[in-house]
Amino acid sequence: HHATLFMVLLAGFQTLLHRYSGQDDIVVGSPIAGRNRSETEGLIGFFVNTLALRARLSDQDTFVSLLERVRETTLGAYAHQEVPFEKLVEVLQPRRDLSRPPFFQVMFTLQNVPDSELHLPGLKLSALEAASTTAKFELTLAMSATARGLSGTLEYNTDLFDASTAARLVEHLRTLLGAIAVSPRQKLSALPLMSADERRQVLTRWNETALPFPDDACIHELFEAQAAKTPDAAALLHGDSSLTYAELDARANQLAHELRARGVGPEVRVALCMERGMDMVVGLLAILKAGGAYVPLDPAYPRERLGLILEDSQARLLLTRASLASVLPEHSVPVLYVDSEGVTSGTVSVTPPRAASHQLAYLIYTSGSTGRPKAVAIEHRNAVAFLAWARTVFPPEVLTGTLAATSINFDLSIFELFLPLATGGTVVLAENALALPTLPAAHRVTLVNTVPSVMAELLRSGPLPDSVRVVNLAGEPLPTPLVRELYAQPNVQKVYDLYGPSETTTYSTYALRQADAPATIGRPIGNTQLYVLDDQRQPVPVGVPGELFIGGAGVARGYLGRPELTAERFVPDAFSGVP
Repeated sequence: HHATLFMVLLAGFQTLLHRYSGQDDIVVGSPIAGRNRSETEGLIGFFVNTLALRARLSDQDTFVSLLERVRETTLGAYAHQEVPFEKLVEVLQPRRDLSRPPFFQVMFTLQNVPDSELHLPGLKLSALEAASTTAKFELTLAMSATARGLSGTLEYNTDLFDASTAARLVEHLRTLLGAIAVSPRQKLSALPLMSADERRQVLTRWNETALPFPDDACIHELFEAQAAKTPDAAALLHGDSSLTYAELDARANQLAHELRARGVGPEVRVALCMERGMDMVVGLLAILKAGGAYVPLDPAYPRERLGLILEDSQARLLLTRASLASVLPEHSVPVLYVDSEGVTSGTVSVTPPRAASHQLAYLIYTSGSTGRPKAVAIEHRNAVAFLAWARTVFPPEVLTGTLAATSINFDLSIFELFLPLATGGTVVLAENALALPTLPAAHRVTLVNTVPSVMAELLRSGPLPDSVRVVNLAGEPLPTPLVRELYAQPNVQKVYDLYGPSETTTYSTYALRQADAPATIGRPIGNTQLYVLDDQRQPVPVGVPGELFIGGAGVARGYLGRPELTAERFVPDAFSGVP
């Protein structure tokens, strides 16, 4: 390819920097001896200059096409090597920052001067390696061509990189250069950086999260099984009122039969507009028991958004209270008022025909901050898989008083309502988490599940009840000072940092945060796989930025009525069969 070893190594190093940073404009500095005439070879003095070597890269480039441009750039720079670097700075006047040199922050050198020994009478001479304690650039790669092959050193700024990062970079460069030697016409984006073992680690070993769960079960069946075990235990607390498991099951069954009589069945969507209270939970369970899917409507939402959800979801029935008729927009959906006489009265407790686990359980609408709100369609098996994992992390004793303060329009409510009801716990209903100190049952709350900003506000109002043992925080970045403040509470034993979009059923990752540990979203939950991929949907090494892809049992069916957007966002898992 009419290229020197320097050009090949420089192009390889620039490829690595491109793949690490995602940037397509890479400038690397390189020193040049400045002795381009034979007459200057024997002169004593400092002739060295610095060249700024720029490369534009794209994922469509092959290494050969990049090498051609690097060759042209390098030869052009050699032709003008007498221009002092200081003069370049003077003429171009870049914006200066005293923390870094102008034009480039990475240096590359190749020493190709033949080894020679100096012989002096009466003396034995040997080379002494000079220790360097200050990095002049963010990265400096210095290589030498020897009789044994290529060797070199990587100097790095310890404010930016640690030793393990630098060691990985060296190994990735070694892997990359080996791949280039074998297949120089391969696209830059396809050239491997990771060894086979490292690739297995990020794709397979870190995703070994298999957890048995009843994949043929439905959400309400988990509750029904628990109701059969502990019929007299408290299932719901709201203010001074309570319902046992048997009472809640009977009321939900009664309403479910009424829903079935009105045509509710598999894949039928039922809008539910309720204030927080017993009837809200009864309504949710009844819709699921009838085989339908619930569409939550928060009566506090603007009428315009409520109307949009009713229209977009194509709900066949609206379940609400007569007192809420005035907050709803005009619509043509048939209405069933739960406070109508006879709807939930009586003691009928016959279980209606069961739904299938692959059928729709509920819709969660996104905020619409990026456009029109989208309805995420969650199947029973998605939520059952999530609840099965949660049962392994949160034992029954910490669910004996689970605060349920999140609107059912948000997926955090799935954890707050259905996890305790599937494990024999008690749901303590509240209008919002800030109401915790004033709740009649505040002394019974053992677990609080909310967002960091609300928790910070709650702590400003006073200490948490002594009964609180576990705090779950999600939906926002969790700052370490807030973690420390929570562990300073009398009985808080665990603080979990949880993350996950609605498209993957509530939570996809979790981390048990420590008081002084750095922030992290943690590891995948059970039956969940996480991949950090580049623009070509190929895995990136540890420490290299990429986009997070989530796979596994929690991935939703897609967006209701949005097939094109579903196809764009819900993509096949290309790595599920990787050994």
